Amino acid sequence: MKMNDQQRQGTTEQNSPRSHVLRDILIVGSPIVVLGAFGNSVGVNTMTGGALINLGYVLMIVIGNILLRHQDSSWRVLGLSHHRTWLKTILYGIGSFIAAVIVFVVTQGVIVGILTAVGLPPQELDQSRFDILRNNDSLFILMLVLAWTTIAFGEEMFYRAFLISRMVDGTHLGKWTAIVIAGLVFGIVHFSEGPVGVVSNGAFGLLFGWIYLRSNRNLWITIVGHGLLNSLRFTLVFLGAS
Repeated sequence: MKMNDQQRQGTTEQNSPRSHVLRDILIVGSPIVVLGAFGNSVGVNTMTGGALINLGYVLMIVIGNILLRHQDSSWRVLGLSHHRTWLKTILYGIGSFIAAVIVFVVTQGVIVGILTAVGLPPQELDQSRFDILRNNDSLFILMLVLAWTTIAFGEEMFYRAFLISRMVDGTHLGKWTAIVIAGLVFGIVHFSEGPVGVVSNGAFGLLFGWIYLRSNRNLWITIVGHGLLNSLRFTLVFLGAS
């Protein structure tokens, strides 16, 4: 029995990559959501809570790797391929770090200015979950290790490489729409840092989403920038300067 054109079109749409985009995002992102929720309920400023959140990113990478291999793809295809110009990549990474610092400072300044102008008390970025880092040598070293592993790799691999690539390659969404959506999601998941943290991290997500696509999906650039940014942040908290 032959299918008519409408039936054939419906079957093609069901089997198209676009119909699997949301499913893939939910599958790969589920460890971040589930373990992140448990981690926040336990307390993000506790060792157990932090361990659960970081475990979520580790499982995300593993599940993502399995799914990508099943689809004849890999994390290398999404941005972790080797580059001949490593020096240039590192320099661009340093540049992305400087740009991220500027974005954080400017965004927080704008928020404070707006709140002050409308007569509301200005708010600051809530970094209380990192207070246990102050003068704690062993924990500071651990956080520096995490800054360059589960945080830099995990967040860049999901929020930039996987999320943006899935939306750009598997849907009709334009690049900027994908960047904005990924940036919003990235800002929201940092709700523990308060409203200023949500907006600041959202702006950071927009910047790094643009850098990821602008660099022809060289994820190493944003990984280097992200690692440097978190290293600076943890160092300032450790020294009591933030």
